[in-house]
Amino acid sequence: MIRLKILFAFIFFTAGINFNQTTGSEFIRGVDISFTPQIEDLGGKYTVNGVAKDALDIFKENGVNYIRLRIWHTPANGYCGLKETLDYAKRIKEKGLKFLLDFHYSDTWADPGKQTKPAAWTNLSFDVLKDSVYSYTKEVIAALKNQNKIPDMVQVGNEITGGMLWPDGKLYNAGDQTVQLEKFAGLVKAGISGVKDAADTTPVKIMIHIDRGGDNSGSVYFYNRLISQQVDFDVIGLSYYPWWHGTLSQLTTNLNDLATRFGKEIVVAETAYPWTTQYENDGIGNIVGSGTTLLQGYPATVKGQKDYLFNLIKLIKQTPSKKGVGFFYWEPAYISVPPLGSPWENLTVFDFNNEALESINAFRNIDSLKTVKVKLRVNTATNYDTLKATGVVQVRGEVTGISSSLLPSGESVTWDATSTLILKNIGGDYWEHEFQMYPGDMLNYKIWTGHTKSKATFLRLGWEGPIIPFNSSTLNARLLYVGNNDTTLQLQFYNSTGNYVQQYYSPLISKEDSVAILFRVNIADLIEAGLFNPDVNGPLTVRGDDINSAGVLSWNESKLILTKEENSVATNSFWSGVAYFPKNKIAEGTQIKYKFFIENSSFGGWESGIEDRYFNLPYRDTTLVWKFFNERKTVTSIDDIDNLHSYEFDLYQNYPNPFNPVTSISFSISEESFVTLKIYNSLGELVRTLESGIKKPGLHSVTWNADDITSGIYIARIDAGGMNKSIKLILMK
Repeated sequence: MIRLKILFAFIFFTAGINFNQTTGSEFIRGVDISFTPQIEDLGGKYTVNGVAKDALDIFKENGVNYIRLRIWHTPANGYCGLKETLDYAKRIKEKGLKFLLDFHYSDTWADPGKQTKPAAWTNLSFDVLKDSVYSYTKEVIAALKNQNKIPDMVQVGNEITGGMLWPDGKLYNAGDQTVQLEKFAGLVKAGISGVKDAADTTPVKIMIHIDRGGDNSGSVYFYNRLISQQVDFDVIGLSYYPWWHGTLSQLTTNLNDLATRFGKEIVVAETAYPWTTQYENDGIGNIVGSGTTLLQGYPATVKGQKDYLFNLIKLIKQTPSKKGVGFFYWEPAYISVPPLGSPWENLTVFDFNNEALESINAFRNIDSLKTVKVKLRVNTATNYDTLKATGVVQVRGEVTGISSSLLPSGESVTWDATSTLILKNIGGDYWEHEFQMYPGDMLNYKIWTGHTKSKATFLRLGWEGPIIPFNSSTLNARLLYVGNNDTTLQLQFYNSTGNYVQQYYSPLISKEDSVAILFRVNIADLIEAGLFNPDVNGPLTVRGDDINSAGVLSWNESKLILTKEENSVATNSFWSGVAYFPKNKIAEGTQIKYKFFIENSSFGGWESGIEDRYFNLPYRDTTLVWKFFNERKTVTSIDDIDNLHSYEFDLYQNYPNPFNPVTSISFSISEESFVTLKIYNSLGELVRTLESGIKKPGLHSVTWNADDITSGIYIARIDAGGMNKSIKLILMK
């Protein structure tokens, strides 16, 4: 097919791990590298970390287990002819790789737009043509068998949606369609017979390959007609190039239907994705460029290319009854060398210096690899906005190594709002999430916060400030290197300042003899009501039980003076300070009462109308979740501005949507309450109850598996606190 097919890359090769454990039923992770012998003869070299290597070795070391080669009858320059095929097949088999042979039945490219007969067959009658197909196919397979390099799979024709060996085997615009279908089927059967007679008792799978990856109706129509002619084959082969063949959802729909309808194994026989839209000035225009429509969420970057392959593999593996058995990447080694050039150079897995890209890792067989559990913990006491337990704390970043943006545990990590690595509030200012990665992976990330997924906290649109990673590099991001064992990362504090802070900085100074407690209060209401002016009023303090606090606090004097948090929300409305409570004088668990107090105030300074605040002394340093001064109750004669404690909840759009068959639905509540979450169909009939019970405040996620539900539009409705909200879900099978 000739619709043909940097960036510095870090290639991580994991010592001691075999990414290519070939078994008879192993998922096919294949590549078509038919151009490679010609590129090698022209002096082309492939490198890994600057060292030149055999392309077959590079691919095998990164998990490729199957090689696809096209064969032309009498090619003008000899490449892709029988001799070159025999030579390269020998190299393939000697590397322990499996081999798919793709018969084009032409002297050049055969695809949906052209299926030109070999020149030697131009004037043959149909019966002689059919015999020639049989004899030629048998001759090729026999030659390979004679050198003990017989293919494991054979394609009889290449992208033969419109037939092959035109005009004799053309399916459309070529006379009586019934007659043409019979002739086409006769030619295909002749090729299949040639394979089987030459292979004899050696098992060789037969693939019939069309170009309709995202076209279900077209695929069904073709294979129904083929099967109606009693054509015996094993594997359905589909080409899927997103810029030609539709979305991943359309591919999924096609795979699922074909698997259920025909019960045959399915292979994505050709696919590719760009790592850039740039090009080399080799005199040949590229197939994919800046004007090409690509998949949303998969940019033309090395990461986008890797993510595409990871998700394609996952999608194929989810085909019903395990009928999705693999894929072949078309010409990932089609680099530009003079005078050949390449219109596919930006769709290879090598940069413009012929160095292997990090995206080549996507071919690796990771099914049996050990995963490592990582627990990431964040404290938002240093967030300068009024973030509550119902808010959102999201990890945004990029993974390199074995994992892609899609982690083994299912979360997607990106630098934008689509990242699904979201931490759960576990009480107060503390948020955490446990996820899985592979040993050797690296995660670069920063923390994003929002009151909801669509409403960011006020500084930097939710992004935290600059970070010095633990290795002191200039990355301006947090870093995680994954080792061989499960790990819980040291607590990390969100950075609201505009200054660089260390990745593991803390506002608390750890002392062996005491427990540090951070107090925070928001006085936005007092400022707005004219009851607090830092030039006149203050200091703002914490007063409390002097006996139980061992004198650290006092009801009669201000021992803990709070400091204004510059640039905090609502004109510096947050004030905070740290007190250190001696361990040798206060038993763990001791209740310590306190209140916030303002000296030199017009209303006496005390919080009023509320019970004394308190905490029980923990065994380690901690932060107390921020409070509004006086809990936003009336202060003297000043009316409250708004009611903090009005019940709040939200129901977020499910992800993914559309989905098949599993999706995740998240909701948040501000207070402990009884929650129901139900799914209704378009007629208003109850389909499923996902939640019904008491839930604690914070963010919650529920997974709905709609495997037993038909495609359609559904409504998810949450009822909580006497209110309700609904979202629309689209199930596409």
